[in-house]
Amino acid sequence: MCGISGIYQLDGAKVEAATLEKFNNSMTHRGPDDYGIELLDKETLGLAQRRLSILDLSPLGRQPMSFDQGRFVITYNGEIFNFPEIKETLISKGHSFKSESDTEVILAAYMEWGPLCLKKFNGMWAFAIWDNLNKELFLARDRFGIKPLYYLYEEDKRFVFASETRAFKFLNNFNREVDEIKLHHNMIDPYALEGLGHTIFKQIYQLLPGHYLIVKRQEKISQKRWWSIEDCHPEIPKSFNEQCEKFYEIFRDACRIRLVSDVPIATALSGGLDSTAVYSTVYDIIQKESLGRVNEDAQRAFTATFKGLPNDEREYAQIAANYTGGPITFLETNDVDLAARIERDTELCDFINISPISSIASVYEGMRKNGVVVSLDGHGVDEMLYGYRDMIYGLYNDALWYGKSSQALDYRDILSDMYHPDNRGHFISKSNKNLEEKKLRESGLKYKLKKLVGTQSPNLEYLPLKLPELSDKTYDFSKKPVRERMVYFEFFQHTLPALLRNFDRAGMMNSIEIRMPFMDWRLVSYVFSLPIESKVGSGFTKRILRESMKGKMDESLRNRAFKVGIGSPVEYWLNDKLKNWALDMTSDKELKSKMESALNSNGKMENALIREVWQNINYNLIK
Repeated sequence: MCGISGIYQLDGAKVEAATLEKFNNSMTHRGPDDYGIELLDKETLGLAQRRLSILDLSPLGRQPMSFDQGRFVITYNGEIFNFPEIKETLISKGHSFKSESDTEVILAAYMEWGPLCLKKFNGMWAFAIWDNLNKELFLARDRFGIKPLYYLYEEDKRFVFASETRAFKFLNNFNREVDEIKLHHNMIDPYALEGLGHTIFKQIYQLLPGHYLIVKRQEKISQKRWWSIEDCHPEIPKSFNEQCEKFYEIFRDACRIRLVSDVPIATALSGGLDSTAVYSTVYDIIQKESLGRVNEDAQRAFTATFKGLPNDEREYAQIAANYTGGPITFLETNDVDLAARIERDTELCDFINISPISSIASVYEGMRKNGVVVSLDGHGVDEMLYGYRDMIYGLYNDALWYGKSSQALDYRDILSDMYHPDNRGHFISKSNKNLEEKKLRESGLKYKLKKLVGTQSPNLEYLPLKLPELSDKTYDFSKKPVRERMVYFEFFQHTLPALLRNFDRAGMMNSIEIRMPFMDWRLVSYVFSLPIESKVGSGFTKRILRESMKGKMDESLRNRAFKVGIGSPVEYWLNDKLKNWALDMTSDKELKSKMESALNSNGKMENALIREVWQNINYNLIK
């Protein structure tokens, strides 16, 4: 897991080593263990890497790495978890290896199969391979975009890429500017850009998940999709019990292959269903199975705590640890210099988010201080198994629209349990009122005419914003029913892409690699092929996960519907530790002017409104 970068002068000019080194070293936090740069093709191409050593800690794992007598050279960020099996296949085909790294396996696989090698990989990656024979640069990203890759394309002049947009602040002969139109989109919806491959900066784009790009002189670049969820149709057992057995089989193997490491591993544990499922399964694997290249110290859990605040999940995390008997470390949030920490984290993140990621980052900071380098986390479940309240609201409203009152009541009950106990009564009263109003509407002539002509449910919230397409085969989920569209949209285009970005930065700013068993492509393909009844039902979201974990984790956590998750307690900070800082920020005339412009405000913006959105912007840090 690393920070990678490269500069390719398409105009034939030479890349200066000092320029590349400055660009690359802006990401030292992503790879504090080693670094390397290499100038190729008569010094018109420079590849570089900051190394976070995970597999093969020796110099043999150093990058950029070459293969086949220097024909292929790679700079790579990520992990290929099934590389041992691929390596065996390649050895049988006559390839030989010098290192114990997965990097060399990628090079041999590309030499053997070309771009088709991507479909053989199970993991997370962003890499660039130079082919010195064909004089082309091949860049690729994993199926879901777990690992980032940003690029700048100045046609006929140069192509530049890096693991973070922040690196482009340190690129010579480039004035990084905010794109006001994209900023406007991002201010309306903080999740709007990431899944579409755009950033808030002019000329800086992302290589989309499941895509590759070939850069060659005198040829225009074009992103090509190499993987699509629409092409995945795994066999699904008929009975729900059999579906659960298959789900757990894939999930357990996804956890198992993510334990391969030459450095210490732990789990970021929130006490919710998802992270507890990962933690409990990993612990069980280590206790019961004979494993090879696995660090023995892989059974620890780390939990962020917020003493006295509603989002403190210490109690639940302790229950999870008690079930396994494994060690757990609680990381109390340090309020000292909180404002300075948020400013630092925001500057390193270099994006606009709904709230600071400092609480998330503090977990990985605590891990690193305790000698951990790899974290196994539970991300990806909510988006594909209806884990968010808004998604169940969508199902509830959709059922109401089509007159499925009984189904609507089932969704209402699920929604009720997702609220804090103190708020459930209010929600049920409100939903009962909605049901009564609907009955009155349904008795009217206008409603009956609408049903007769087949008017569609007006659920447009799951359609993405229209920005220039970057893919040759853009995902279009608009024709799917609302109940399906929402999970496809949240997973592939909206919430999850932004969350993956957030966790990448939170982990890597503290030199921690995050692995995500639920993001195993086999499991994702399987879940998206399941009927909705296997995902939501029997009073719960994430139904198949809950059932598959029966007898494998604490029952109270397995059936826990309400959770907070890891997040910054912004509203409490703003009324306490950060109050004066926030007021100072909102009194800044330049910042206020930029806020008004970003929100396209007609007239003056009230200070109260500025205070409400200040944490989304930190505009003065992103320039």
